[in-house]
Amino acid sequence: MSAASETGALLRRRIAQVSEHAPGSIGDMLHFELLECDPEAGDYFLSCRTETWMRNPAGTLHGGLGATVLDQAMGLIPYCLKTEAGTAPTVQLSVNYHRPLNPGAEVVIKVHVVSVSRSLITLSAEARSKENPEKLCLSGTGLYLWKPAQ
Repeated sequence: MSAASETGALLRRRIAQVSEHAPGSIGDMLHFELLECDPEAGDYFLSCRTETWMRNPAGTLHGGLGATVLDQAMGLIPYCLKTEAGTAPTVQLSVNYHRPLNPGAEVVIKVHVVSVSRSLITLSAEARSKENPEKLCLSGTGLYLWKPAQ
């Protein structure tokens, strides 16, 4: 089995665990799916579904939920980068809003591994609407603290 296949299988299991261990949570409600991964390049492509209840008064995706989309997508990746069991809480999150996303749309997120140390993982992400993939909607960076299981 290739590294991409192994990593893809691991990431799919991690996505399924979110639904199993936290049904009804925001991570579960976004219905993440792995589209493609290239662990050697450090690139992971995921999709998720937004819902109309996620809109703000202007009718676009609420900014906090846009940040959640990026954080949830990036937060899945540390579990593919570390071999031992553990958790990876978000330590820092920075989000840039380029253009609105429409609630009810499928969102494609590219996560890129910037750096990995013994305990810190830095990732970047870009989110685009599947309907209009050439236009960047959200971008951001996240810092995750790897805490091995005790």
